[in-house]
Amino acid sequence: MIFKKRQVLMAALVVALGAAVFVNWYYTKQPPTTQVNSPVSASQQETENQEAATAGNLGDAQFVSGTLPSSENTSQTDEPEYFVQAKLDRTVAHDKAKETLQETIDSSTADDESKKAASEALEELSANIKKETDTENLIKAKIASGCVVVIDNGKAQVIVEKGKLNDTVVLQIKEIVIQQTGFTVENITIIEAK
Repeated sequence: MIFKKRQVLMAALVVALGAAVFVNWYYTKQPPTTQVNSPVSASQQETENQEAATAGNLGDAQFVSGTLPSSENTSQTDEPEYFVQAKLDRTVAHDKAKETLQETIDSSTADDESKKAASEALEELSANIKKETDTENLIKAKIASGCVVVIDNGKAQVIVEKGKLNDTVVLQIKEIVIQQTGFTVENITIIEAK
């Protein structure tokens, strides 16, 4: 009895596999090209053939912009240069601080109290970096504008693009910062880039 159940199960799996292969073949086959007596020039026909040849397989990545990426194009973002530079500077400062704290933690000459303080400072720095990133992403999503958030010493400074601030946007930014950081309104500064 068990042997028959296994045979039925195997047959069902073979049928399912065959159906999957057929469906895959059916949807990926090239449509037949028919020659219709239409006034299409040879250059248009050649262009269509080249496009069909370069189309590739279903699911392949394709560039949708008019230019291919180059070393000059890949560094561009939607944000103004000020925000890109500010984030780069902030990242460099964070990396230097991490390195210094890690050196203290790994030092054989530092006492246990210094190592513990450095470890706590490193954890706080990591938490602040995450809060900065999360807050920036939420602000960008809410106001559709570039921004930089800097969190240090229990305070948050938010810099947004020029011309984006109004009373509603300020309230939205404060609400996001309060939710992400837990800071009070007095510890939040919002300024507009020049």
